[in-house]
Amino acid sequence: MNRLIFIIIALLIAATAFGQINFRQLSFDEALAAAKTEDKYVFIDCYTSWCGPCKMMADRVLPQKEVGDYMNDKFVCIKIDMEKGEGPELAKRFAVTAYPTFLIVKGDGSLAHRVVGGEPDGKKFIEKVDAAFDANSAANLEAEYAAGNRKMDFLLKYTKALLEAGNAEKAKAVGLDIITSLEDAQRCTKPYWFIYEDFRLSPIGSGNLAYLLRHVDQFRKNVGVEKVDKKLASLFGLQFEEIIRGRNTDVTPELLEGLRANLDKFHLTGQDYLYDYVDLIQGMAEGDTEKVLAASEKVFPALPDEKIAYLYFTPILNLRDKWTKEQAKELIALTDRLIEQVEMSTLKNSLANFKAGILEKI
Repeated sequence: MNRLIFIIIALLIAATAFGQINFRQLSFDEALAAAKTEDKYVFIDCYTSWCGPCKMMADRVLPQKEVGDYMNDKFVCIKIDMEKGEGPELAKRFAVTAYPTFLIVKGDGSLAHRVVGGEPDGKKFIEKVDAAFDANSAANLEAEYAAGNRKMDFLLKYTKALLEAGNAEKAKAVGLDIITSLEDAQRCTKPYWFIYEDFRLSPIGSGNLAYLLRHVDQFRKNVGVEKVDKKLASLFGLQFEEIIRGRNTDVTPELLEGLRANLDKFHLTGQDYLYDYVDLIQGMAEGDTEKVLAASEKVFPALPDEKIAYLYFTPILNLRDKWTKEQAKELIALTDRLIEQVEMSTLKNSLANFKAGILEKI
């Protein structure tokens, strides 16, 4: 009987593991040697113990049979903690700065491709990895760039490939090459819009964004009002959210006036929620709980889960000693509404705990 139970358990384990990625217990050099022998590439799962998306990939995506079948056929697969053993050295060698990062390395030790960040869809993850074998992948275009190809079509293709591969710094440098070679009439046209649209190529405070703000009308004409206004709204939204989160506490009447003036100046279509942000900021700055409550009831039900998670609590907590019993009841009703609305279980729990631990005690 014991033998039969052991056999059944072993079969169940084998059935569960079948098709999963075969992560081998090899060092990087050993993996390279195995890859040469087997005529494969090396796939490295670069993770850390504290990385949530790394755990999501390890638990949900990498064990999928479809993913395992694809990976095992093409790669010698290894997992390396980037903070232990040879991890720090490899992180430096391959410029790994975000987690998870998945590296595809040739048998000679050169980087063929990288995938940065988690991907909950197994098929999409396979597509991202498979880009290593695309002639237009960043690694395959690198030699052509190094040889001096500076034709505009090539630079555009190379920049997009670098972004796809997660090499934002190199993409930013190539994007700068593109922009500085253009005349004003060309800069504001569709082929180059992605440079201004992508925050990795045009971060806040960059010359690219300053140029965009000076030439909004030209961009709207050539690219389209909806796209340009959506980008401008994201810029203003980020600025406003930093204030709401308490990252900028120096909120003066002049600053508030400037925020409204900017919104009035650009007349953003379909972005009226930004005025609600400003109302919320003004209420926080003035300690006006009625204004904060009214703005909160407009702002937060319209936000996605991740923004509710880092924006909702601060305005309420900052005015914790000013709320009345009646206002607390309205905040409880708003919190209940958000609990029903959000999908993230951790956020549901946080909102419920906030309601019980803070709001119901006001």
